[in-house]
Amino acid sequence: MKSSLSPLFIAFAFSLSSAADWPMFRGNERRTGYAREQAAPPLSPAWDFQIQGDVVSSPAVYEGIVYVGARSGSLYALDAGTGQLLWDYSTDGWIDASPAVSSGTVYVTSRDGNLYAFNRQSGGLLWRAPLGAPSISSPLVFGGKVYAGTGAPGNRLKVFDSTTGTFLWEYKANQPVDSTPATDGSGVFFGSNDGRMYALDMESRSGKWGSLGQTVGTFGVMTAAVSSLAVYAVPSGNTGELYKLDPPTGGPLGKYEPYSAGSGLMETASPVLTGNRIYYSAGNSPHTLYCLDSDSLGFISSAPVLGNTSVFGMPSSPAMAGAVIYAGTADGRLVAVSSSGAVLQEIILPSSSHSSPAVSNGHVFIGTMGGRLWAYKAAKIAAISAPREYELIKDTITIRGYIRNPALTGYSLEYGTGVDPSTWTFISSAAATTEIENGILGYWGTQSSPNGLYTIRLNVFPSQQDNFALATVRVNYPPLPPTGLTAADVLNDAGNKLRLDWTPSASMGVSGYRIYRSTYGVFSLLSEVSSTTVSFIDPAAPTGVLFTYLLRAYDGYVESLDSNRASAASVNDNPSGDTIPPAAIMDLKTAQGAKGGDIVLTWTAPGDDGNVGTAAYYIIRHSTDSAFDWTGNFDGAVLWKSSRAVTGAAGTAETETVTGLFGGVTYYFAIKTADDIPNFSTAPATAAAWATLDVIAPGAPSGLTVSDTPGDRGGRLTLGWTRSPDDGAGANDVYGYKVYRSQAAGQYISSAPYALTAAGETGYLDAAAPVNLKFYYIVTAFDSSNNSVPSAEAAGISADNWRFFDAAQGGSVRLADGMEVNIPRNAVNQNDNIMVTRLNPATYQPLSVKANTQVRPTGVVYEIKFENPGTKLTGKAAITLPYTDADIAGLDEENLRIYKLAGPEWRLLDTSEVLSGANKVRAETDSFSVFGIMQYVPSGALMTAGAVYTYPNPARGDSLTFKFHLSDKASVSIDVYNAAGEKVAALSRPNCPAGLTSEIAWDIRKIASGVYVYRVRAESASGAKTVTKKLAVIH
Repeated sequence: MKSSLSPLFIAFAFSLSSAADWPMFRGNERRTGYAREQAAPPLSPAWDFQIQGDVVSSPAVYEGIVYVGARSGSLYALDAGTGQLLWDYSTDGWIDASPAVSSGTVYVTSRDGNLYAFNRQSGGLLWRAPLGAPSISSPLVFGGKVYAGTGAPGNRLKVFDSTTGTFLWEYKANQPVDSTPATDGSGVFFGSNDGRMYALDMESRSGKWGSLGQTVGTFGVMTAAVSSLAVYAVPSGNTGELYKLDPPTGGPLGKYEPYSAGSGLMETASPVLTGNRIYYSAGNSPHTLYCLDSDSLGFISSAPVLGNTSVFGMPSSPAMAGAVIYAGTADGRLVAVSSSGAVLQEIILPSSSHSSPAVSNGHVFIGTMGGRLWAYKAAKIAAISAPREYELIKDTITIRGYIRNPALTGYSLEYGTGVDPSTWTFISSAAATTEIENGILGYWGTQSSPNGLYTIRLNVFPSQQDNFALATVRVNYPPLPPTGLTAADVLNDAGNKLRLDWTPSASMGVSGYRIYRSTYGVFSLLSEVSSTTVSFIDPAAPTGVLFTYLLRAYDGYVESLDSNRASAASVNDNPSGDTIPPAAIMDLKTAQGAKGGDIVLTWTAPGDDGNVGTAAYYIIRHSTDSAFDWTGNFDGAVLWKSSRAVTGAAGTAETETVTGLFGGVTYYFAIKTADDIPNFSTAPATAAAWATLDVIAPGAPSGLTVSDTPGDRGGRLTLGWTRSPDDGAGANDVYGYKVYRSQAAGQYISSAPYALTAAGETGYLDAAAPVNLKFYYIVTAFDSSNNSVPSAEAAGISADNWRFFDAAQGGSVRLADGMEVNIPRNAVNQNDNIMVTRLNPATYQPLSVKANTQVRPTGVVYEIKFENPGTKLTGKAAITLPYTDADIAGLDEENLRIYKLAGPEWRLLDTSEVLSGANKVRAETDSFSVFGIMQYVPSGALMTAGAVYTYPNPARGDSLTFKFHLSDKASVSIDVYNAAGEKVAALSRPNCPAGLTSEIAWDIRKIASGVYVYRVRAESASGAKTVTKKLAVIH
């Protein structure tokens, strides 16, 4: 069988975006907020787009498309040149985070607790991953992974596979992680609301800084700016400090503090880092833009031009292009400031802006709280759109870009070595007097350039201080492949192994070799070895199967062509097989651990065969019985983990910390060792120690509640509590919780808990609480050695939640909060029991919304059901759902509607009616289900022809009714004309509600039989729509 294998192209881990793209929050993975292009004022309006919901999200721009989220819960994709809507997608929560774009995918987090990935061109959902908590953290996409922070109760940085959405790992902080993560290529840096900067190693997933990185204040949505030399962090809520931290250690390198401790709480915004300057805004009123020396943090300049602080702690962070800084303000301005602090231009926006500007190809994009995205075009533009930033190139490449200048005479192209060249080499130049938009600027032949980083510079004439743009690329020609590859059986073994040998590549700069193996013509990567390795043993080549191998040299960026291919099959040339077990461990030792409940084991590793080679794994067991029979009943002792891998060959010092034991108790340990067969060692040595005592009891759980369990016939009580401060945080040493129950207040036996739950639990279901009996409860947390003090006492009584319903009589069910169900007589097919329950809204967030309707959900959700599945409504029932001012905070009360869960979607009840004076919404339903109050968000066409009709048609009798469905609140007029074109009727109805079907009745007693044309016109604040149709009258 013939097969082919193309050399693997390895891109930089940093995203390959156009030098003039702004593909994520702050423009890049280092979150510098700096665009290496010219976009100089004055700015002129290019376009604007009305969005449903306020815009706090900061836009991202990638290959001509701008992406932005909104508080309607939708992500929008617009043409960056025209503002035309390309697609949108509605999630179930606000999108305050900025999207991140990489290659063909756009990623965004939502306050509905999910991370979304979409096809960036079509908007198709690729995957959705649960975060476990709401998120306003803008994602970081790097090295095939997506990093995103979560708010309470998760307080984590979570990591997912960027292609599949598979959860990979997480790291827990002490407070919500609303900050956007940044990276320098090896570590990921993020702030938490405890005022601490965290640094994680991307490979080991462990913290890099220990207890360092602590600042004063809270980070909120602010992100750090990162370079190879420093991490610049700007927490809010204190005195406007900027901290400079050492990336490897977290040690302090400097601090700038513009305000004294008595100046009040200060708000800061994410910094701009460029060259030897760092810019950031801080203050309260006025909000001031500061320029500092990035090395010494010495003051250079300040400009108090950014207005007041934001009202909810999410300020617009400045963005810089060339020598111009752009920032939105809470008082509704877009400000352009020079690098020296002079105001160059102020644009008045119709509402406040908390969205951070994005700069791309000479355009500035920014969102506002009025639900609008604005695009402005700069008077002077110099931008490189191809090649992409950090793209791998070779041979001759095409350079494309954007140029605009009122006095344009021409341009030139140069290149230099490295990211910040000291000298430049001429590529080409050309005369030009008209604007160039993504046009070909020239060609660069790289055939004589050694592999390495190069920066391309576009100079626009006439030359001024910042009439240029930069793009860094890597020239990279593949290395030569290794030669002389051979494959052969490993002699005198039990089979399953093949040996490869080869001659190294003749190229300089090879970092390693990649070994590919094939069976039946399909090659896959088997292993990677270092550049000094010239042989390899494949330990998993089953005996008798022919395997084919090839090698490629790898220089850290691209692979070589294939080496020659070599084939072999392994042979079992040791007929007796492997029957030699590892040697027994003879030097097992135990010691108390550093934390309560810990014991540390140490021993010397045996080998695979006796004390030769490397074994596979250990089986570790323990008992509290000093006379335990380890020889005859080893498997009867308690197992620690499932197994523990061997870390080295015979003679390696091994250490294992056993946790979760009880302090002060003596434990006896024994270990067996296994090889790959597995053959097990015999006669395990034993050792004993008592687990370390924890002298400090854990903090108590709080907020204990006891309530009847809804939806049952009684006999169950539901307990809930807030976890101990040492469960998942603090000392993080809680083993679980003890629940105590009594029928008399305050009478409990500490040694006899009623139930136990695991650490991390926040509740317990008592399924043995008889109806109408009152039970009292307390809860304690326990660690290895102690119980906490008890929680406050709480009590409850279980009840039968079903109520009998007589179909012939009808009836009502009313809850204490004002919820009401009214069923008329003979509107149900049989007698039954009925139950009405208020639900946790987190369980019933909108799954989808019928047609094009968009919603803003509230926390008001109820379930109504009959006990017998065969019981159905045969008529209409009226339901009334109450709400509080807090339930609808930030929502439009006039557009509150009742939605019913029907299968996988919520459907609006067309009879919804807001009783605003009573804080209730009423509607009729023909079936019972789950119902919720949501704000209908007007969207789509105001009125369509299919939603306008008459009843009856043809009309007979005294009247007919015009019916029409409106997407927004509107006043409606109807004109009716006879066949001669004469107007015979003019009807109207003001303020028809949004999202519902409205009616206008027409008295036709004096109208002659015939065919009539009627014209329905709807006029709303957002526009007008007219529909013309026909009707017939027959008398």
